[in-house]
Amino acid sequence: WGCHWAARSRDVPLFPAVPPSGCDDLIGAVFELGRTLCRLQLSDEELALFTAAVLLSPDRPWLTESKKVQKLQDKIYVALQHEIQKKHSAEDKLSKMVSKLPLMKTICNLHLDKLEFFRLLHPETAMNFPPLYKEVFNSELQYSDPRES
Repeated sequence: WGCHWAARSRDVPLFPAVPPSGCDDLIGAVFELGRTLCRLQLSDEELALFTAAVLLSPDRPWLTESKKVQKLQDKIYVALQHEIQKKHSAEDKLSKMVSKLPLMKTICNLHLDKLEFFRLLHPETAMNFPPLYKEVFNSELQYSDPRES
């Protein structure tokens, strides 16, 4: 259902304050990633483990314990490989999943660019982003109040 919805809803503006034409590259990349991941027909367990492996990325510049994060990520990948083998999925499924990491990095960078642009245009709205969203992106963006300067 999710893949079907994603394919049909591509032209729906997601953020009225940001012109859709300004986000075409980001939206296109997200939908391309969605299409390719849908083709892999990941189980809920595989998707959860892959998500965990992606989130536990040791290459973030602000990390202080990157070796510990790397060890955790390695364990997640072992669990993911075990899950794939348990389901008797194609042997190259994990490599196909991992091959999507550069596209995910591109999406992340595009998102940060759009987020910074949005923050500059609409600082009041950016100040009111949900706490989790601010926490995730705070290492990349500063949400200072421009009136304090």
